[in-house]
Amino acid sequence: MSARAVSLAMEQEEAAAASGVDTASRTYQCDACGDSFEGEPAGAGLFLWTRGDEIRYEEPPLCEQCASRITVGALLKWDTEDEEEG
Repeated sequence: MSARAVSLAMEQEEAAAASGVDTASRTYQCDACGDSFEGEPAGAGLFLWTRGDEIRYEEPPLCEQCASRITVGALLKWDTEDEEEG
């Protein structure tokens, strides 16, 4: 899912929430494992790249399990690197 698609989906959900429409039935596909899930993404990845002067961002949705695994893995790596320096 492109950054524009995610952004558009989020804007549509915000507009629907403001109007009282239930957004819990929105379906996403996790970028890490590929599973489909309903409701709000538990997190998002971040891809950043440039092409000439243009900067592109993409924030693909993550399911709860993958968001937790990626977060814990990053924290463990950060803690390990911190111990090696100090």
